[in-house]
Amino acid sequence: MLKTINAVNNLTGTIVSLAVLAVIGAGGWYAYQTYFGEKLRAQKALEERETKIAGLTRDLAARSHEIDRLGDALTETHEQIDRLELDLEAKQREIERLDMAVRLLKVDHRVAQIDVLGQEGSAEAGDLVTHFSFVEIDDRGKPLEEPRVFQVEGDFIFVDSWVAKFTDEFVEMGDPLRSTSICLFRRLFGETQRPSEGFALDSVGSRPAAYRKGGKTSELEREIWGKFWEYANDPVKAEKVGVRAAHGEAPYIKLLPGKRYKVVLRASGGLSLIPEDLPPDARIPSWAETL
Repeated sequence: MLKTINAVNNLTGTIVSLAVLAVIGAGGWYAYQTYFGEKLRAQKALEERETKIAGLTRDLAARSHEIDRLGDALTETHEQIDRLELDLEAKQREIERLDMAVRLLKVDHRVAQIDVLGQEGSAEAGDLVTHFSFVEIDDRGKPLEEPRVFQVEGDFIFVDSWVAKFTDEFVEMGDPLRSTSICLFRRLFGETQRPSEGFALDSVGSRPAAYRKGGKTSELEREIWGKFWEYANDPVKAEKVGVRAAHGEAPYIKLLPGKRYKVVLRASGGLSLIPEDLPPDARIPSWAETL
């Protein structure tokens, strides 16, 4: 009996010990879970935060790189715009220069005028005589000398002149002398006259009235008129002074009463005779009024 009681007591003690140990183990496990679990959760949260921060850092670096790339692209774009603007300005200047050159090449300079003062006789009878005046003028039509009066048999008049044409380069640059063709009026003659028997106008070596505007004859002008036929026949020599062509011209026209004929010189061309009505205030010699 006693052994049974001892066995029961031992079993009870063992059970109690086991229970105590179980309670202690459960408490320890709970304490462990409570303490270390919190640390684990904090560690995990920290790791998640660090991962998120790392992701944000990478995203920020990528964005910074993209911003730098866009900044470089913007700088390059601005530089391209600046280059294009400079190129556009240069092209605009070139367009304006070419436009000016084209307009200069088409400019007509009035250099002389012929007024028909009257006619007598008739072509049918073969005794027609035409009286006219010739005067060199400026671009505004103002006479540069006293008009000279002539008469020819018939009604055709030839205007014989020497013309020197300069290269377009000088015309485009607006060179003081070589920005336009220049001419030297040699003589006037009718269709029944020999040219050598015509009426002398500007003499060789002189400066045409159209260019006498207060200045002295330039060395280049004296050389051109003095060696005109040398330049006319030697392109290499002519090119050295900018002369593109040098030759004689003798345009002619049929004169009609009551008409004025403008003698014009194109910047890059030769002479033209352009008719217009004689103005009412034109100076007609008294003797011509009776014709």
